Amino acid sequence: MIDQALHDAMIAACAAVRITPPRREPAPGRWVQVDTYERNGKGDGRILIFDDERGGICWNHQTQQSRRFSARRHGEPVQSHGLRRDPEKERRRQDEQREVERICADIVRTCRHEPHPYLARKGFPDERGLVHDDPRACFPATSFGEVLAKALPEADGPLLIVPGRIDRRITTVQFIATDGTKKNILRGAMGGASHRIATGRLSVVCEGIATAMSVRAALRFLSLSATVLSAFSASNVAKVAAGIPEAWIAADNDKPIEALGNLGTGEFYAAESGRKWTMPPELGDFNDMHMAHGLRALALHLQEVLRDTS
Repeated sequence: MIDQALHDAMIAACAAVRITPPRREPAPGRWVQVDTYERNGKGDGRILIFDDERGGICWNHQTQQSRRFSARRHGEPVQSHGLRRDPEKERRRQDEQREVERICADIVRTCRHEPHPYLARKGFPDERGLVHDDPRACFPATSFGEVLAKALPEADGPLLIVPGRIDRRITTVQFIATDGTKKNILRGAMGGASHRIATGRLSVVCEGIATAMSVRAALRFLSLSATVLSAFSASNVAKVAAGIPEAWIAADNDKPIEALGNLGTGEFYAAESGRKWTMPPELGDFNDMHMAHGLRALALHLQEVLRDTS
């Protein structure tokens, strides 16, 4: 039985990455499957208590957020000796990653460039995105392909595909259903990956693709050129922005989480990044602000931010 301090740290870490705690106490050394807070998130979370019972790790496969925890300090990383390196597992993981990259490239290559219902709902009916009827056609006819297929979001209609690149390699793709359900491909490498939708003098990193499109539209309204990137998750936004000189973050205004000091996920990671950042004054993202108050309101908000940070 794990001690109370470790149990409390696990609960806090689960909240930080937005997964539900396990119903039963996890057995050390075994991954436990749990749900995430997101829609269509059944079984997309994982929790592991290390064999030495001094710490563990929580993982959200939908957002690719992870957090280590220990009995000593809630939510803080533990020493790496808690994870036992297995060279054979490492080799298989690398082979798997190369296979996923090949699959991602095939999916993007076989997409059509056309409007998508999700983008129309977000205020961009004429935007041409990467659209795919059935990405399963790109999966191998193996047990691994079956695992990838099971992790796809349930969808009525074609999927919008958002590729994530690290340098020039497509290391992940995000699938977006017509109803807005989002999932990144299982086993893809999302850390540091992003999708660029515009190039210019400024650099702005956003979370979702619709947010990025609204920010791009608002900056164009102000006659400002900017490189605008979608980085998929709040934690990855901070990671991508950290690698771009003078980049600033257009964060989501998420619901406060007690484990994050009563900050929302977007605000927490933006503040932690050390980069300049802003978020909407109301709960939601900048696409929500665009839809609720109009492009001019969003443009004026960003103009004020740019004036204050110049």
